[in-house]
This record gives sequence, structure tokens and C-alpha cells, in this order.
Amino acid sequence: MNYAPDPGWHPTGRAIRQRSNDRPGRQPGEPASDDAAQTPRTAPHTGGFLAVEAQQLHPGAHPALSAALPRFLRRCDAESTRLAYERELLRFIAWLPERPGPEVLFDYRDHLRARGLGPTTIRWRTTVARAFLQFAEREGYLPPTLAGDFRPPRGHSGFVPRVLTQRELERLLAAPDRRSRRGRRDAAILVCLGVGGLRAGEVCALDAEDLLIRSDAVVLTVNGKGRKRRLVSLPARWAELFRGYLRSWPDVNVPGASLFRCVRPGTEARRLTVPSVDYVVRHHATAAHLAGISAHCLRHTAASLAIDAGEPLHRLRDRLGHSSVLVTSRYLHVAGGITEGRQP
Repeated sequence: MNYAPDPGWHPTGRAIRQRSNDRPGRQPGEPASDDAAQTPRTAPHTGGFLAVEAQQLHPGAHPALSAALPRFLRRCDAESTRLAYERELLRFIAWLPERPGPEVLFDYRDHLRARGLGPTTIRWRTTVARAFLQFAEREGYLPPTLAGDFRPPRGHSGFVPRVLTQRELERLLAAPDRRSRRGRRDAAILVCLGVGGLRAGEVCALDAEDLLIRSDAVVLTVNGKGRKRRLVSLPARWAELFRGYLRSWPDVNVPGASLFRCVRPGTEARRLTVPSVDYVVRHHATAAHLAGISAHCLRHTAASLAIDAGEPLHRLRDRLGHSSVLVTSRYLHVAGGITEGRQP
């Protein structure tokens, strides 16, 4: 069953504008879309929907789910997770029929299949929708009938992330020009990702006071998922890099000063965002002639190289901030592949 929402409304209360490249009579050279110029940008750390009041929504936009959505999104600690959930749930709410029934998730799965989406994408979208409906039912926004006994379909199995060998990682870490403040910052970011195994969001959240440089190690106090704090130690060989980077910031001792920030004049107080960190990785990966590398690939690389070096799984679990050794153990087959492909 395929349900189509009213094309004139959007769950956030903003009217849907037709994209410029879909308009009849679009002239050559005209911008493809004016959405970016006309739609106000939302605060980066709140999630766009959190600023929307329930009474601003279209009357047919499922007021119960619209009221539940901000509370559901506040449960997400990471900004990237919150934005990803918001994007998927706005799609789901826009698709929902006016009176959804107990088969709604099965209908949504069939709708996604009819659109030609792949198994992994369908699993992700239906998983998010089911979690949201279960939350709404548990909090009393909906009767306990919609989520039902639906189970998301299986996605593709055997996914192996792109990871670097030790030599490739060293080449990447050597790519930034450490004579400049930007180069020292970028090199320190790459070390946090590729050696420490931090998530991009954790790198962005680091304050200067979270960095401790000792004679035997560089210690980071990391705020991870679920607001769990952990200590991550980096080898002492990186101490001078971090010292040089800190010396380039005169306000480094100010409480709450971010560790990694913009370096352009006039923007020095701005904390880096996850897209900025990912850009740093891709920029220097290109310079090092490494293709298909992202910030999260470096986290996989750090974990896989640690296992290859013999680090116990329980210690690696604590360093990565995983909830279980089972989660960490998925890097075992990746580490084996690195060892097999390594040159003597």
C-alpha cells in the first residue's frame, strides 16, 4: 500500500518549495535550487526539529508523533546521530497515512522496496521508524499497536570497512605541513582518529583541558556515546606535536576552550564540526594518494592495527568506548586482512 502525503506541507511546518531544476522553463545557468538561500539554517547542536513547536505543525502532520519526535531526538547524544535520525523520521512522518494501522511498518518496507532502495538502506530506515514508534507507544503518545511484531529485513552481510595498513597510515599522518598552525592542527586530528580511534564527534567535543601531555604518553579525556567518559592514551612520540599545536593558541588555558577550532582569521573561536573533521581527513588523504578514506575509516584502522599488534580485546573495547567485547570483535577479520596484505 502506498500512501502519499499532502504535497503542500512538511512536518517541520515549512512549505515545500519545488526545486529549481524541476521547474518548467528553467533557464540554462540558473541555480539548480534556491532552498539554501531561502530556508533558514538550524542550530548545529540542537537538530533542526527541536526548535519547532508542536503548534507550528500542519494539522494533518500527526500531532501525537510530532510531539513525540523532539523528545525522541533528545535521547541522541551525538549530533551526527541526531541529525541522521531526524532526517529519516521526517521522511517517515511525511509518508505516513492519516490513520496508520498495525501493518504500517510492513507497508513502509514495501514502499521503500518499490522505490528500488537497497536492503541495507531499507533495514536502516525501518529500524529507525520502528524504534521511534516503540518510543511513542512506551511514552503514551500512541496505542501499543503500530510497531507490532515487525522485524527489519536483513541488509548485506560481510561488510568490510576501508582500513589502512601501517605504512599507509604513516603516510597520511605525515601529509600535513606542520610548519603552520593549520598543519599542526590537522596532524593532531589525524593522530586522534587514526591512532587513538576516536569518533569524529568525539574529536570535535574535545576541550583543551581534556588534553594531558605526560613524559610517557599523551592522555585524552574523551566524552563518548551515552555521556560516558574514558581515557585514551597516545604514544609519547606525539607529545611534541600536541605541545607545538597548543603553543599556537594564546587562550588555551581558558576554561571550556575547544581543542580543535577554525584557524581562519575572525573564526578562531569556532569549534570544528564533524563535516570539517571529515574534510580534513579527505583533504590530506588525497594529498597522500589514498582513496576512499573518511574519518570513520581511521577509527576502523586504529582498531584493526591495535588487534594486529596484539592488544587485548577488553582493553581495545575500553579505548574505543564500545559497550561490549562482541562489538569490538568485529574488527578481528579486518585485522587479519591487513596482516595478509602487509609487505615484509
